[in-house]
Amino acid sequence: MRQLASAIIFILIVSFQSLHAVPNNGNQHDSIPHSALLLSDYIQYPSVTGNEKQAGQYLATMAMLKGMHVEVFTNHTDTFNFAASLYPLSLNKPNIIFLNHIDVVPAENSEQFTYPPFSGTIANGQVWGRGAIDNKGMAVMQLLAMEQFVDLAREQDLPYNVTLLSVSGEETGGHAGAKIVAERFAHKLSPMVVFGEGGTGLPKVLVNDPDKKVFTISTTFKRSLWLKLTLSMNTSGHGSVPPKKYAVQEKVRSLYKIVRWNRKVVFSKTTRNMFRELGRLEGGMRGVVLRNLGLFRPLAVRAMRQDEVIYSLITNTITITGIQTPPGPPNVIPQEIEVILDCRLLPDVDTHEFISEIRKVLDNSDVKIEILEENAVAPPSEIGECYKRMANALQVIYPKSGVIPILMPASNDNNYFRALGIPTYGIMPVFMSMEQIESIHNVDERIPIEALELGTQVYIELLKQYFE
Repeated sequence: MRQLASAIIFILIVSFQSLHAVPNNGNQHDSIPHSALLLSDYIQYPSVTGNEKQAGQYLATMAMLKGMHVEVFTNHTDTFNFAASLYPLSLNKPNIIFLNHIDVVPAENSEQFTYPPFSGTIANGQVWGRGAIDNKGMAVMQLLAMEQFVDLAREQDLPYNVTLLSVSGEETGGHAGAKIVAERFAHKLSPMVVFGEGGTGLPKVLVNDPDKKVFTISTTFKRSLWLKLTLSMNTSGHGSVPPKKYAVQEKVRSLYKIVRWNRKVVFSKTTRNMFRELGRLEGGMRGVVLRNLGLFRPLAVRAMRQDEVIYSLITNTITITGIQTPPGPPNVIPQEIEVILDCRLLPDVDTHEFISEIRKVLDNSDVKIEILEENAVAPPSEIGECYKRMANALQVIYPKSGVIPILMPASNDNNYFRALGIPTYGIMPVFMSMEQIESIHNVDERIPIEALELGTQVYIELLKQYFE
């Protein structure tokens, strides 16, 4: 009863706020698909990381109104996490989890946006605003797909539950969201499989058939390792007479070695599967090389070095993201310097072995290396039945498309569930232009309404395979 009363109050708040919403470019609501209207409303709750609660309450209320069972795990401004399910979680049914995150990155330089970043404007066949793609659009698709099975779940005792799991803090490492849920509430969710964000549809992937739609499903990703390197040296302090060695100079020398480091190429099981399937789709001589990397390794590696995105999938990477010295005037020689490294490690790489390798490259025993943060080690998810069902759903809605498993170079919430041994796959099942994809975390983030509609159909097709 209390939950129903809360829902009614929140609906009144939503209704009042909608009076002040930015107009949708003159379009009539009855001509706009429900998916676009729902996403537009959701975007208008500016849930920049640390302020997710109101947006999360809105989405939870929408799920409740569609007949789903909602359970809030944490209920705070900066950590609002909830589940909306076909059946109550207390039944402990094997659960298909649709994972998404409520938070978005800040919309800096908002004056550069065509439409205000939190307006949710619908124009030119697209929904515009921060989170349209990352990650509110996907949540809307998942929710609307689940809605199609609410009545069926009431009428029949289905073998599986389905849960929309919406979490906070993904953009800053998932500590306020997926990490909490995985560690404290996974037993309540009874997860059988998790479908989160990761891959998507990409244009012009194949050289021999650039018009063929290719979808990527991530089965693992490179985990992040953030390091702080500190070098302290007691030297003379006046910049007019530089000492032979001083902290900034020595650190610059060491960092130059890092930049020039010849990264070791590793073809993991995941990347071999990825290139093998890509080669099957590609065909021709290029396809032969990709399917047989063992035979053509020197040729393949030489070509892959020319594309930093591809090269990053087969090597550990290090990016220098911060350099800091104590404050002082320009003529004072700093006695200490700190450097921040954003390292991305291949799945099978041991943290301590990697740090030992960095020490050798730096060639300076005085540099102190401190781990600031690292993702949990998690085995890749197998290309099993759940993966194949998603691949099949994609190919039903997008006929003649190709599907390949990939290793994601960036990390997300999926790893918290992989670390528990749960099959977890990353896919936003839409096809967009590169310009639209590049709007993620950028000005004019937007998603085509057609992509929203077709993505919803992919999730529906996926669930049909479990229930029909």
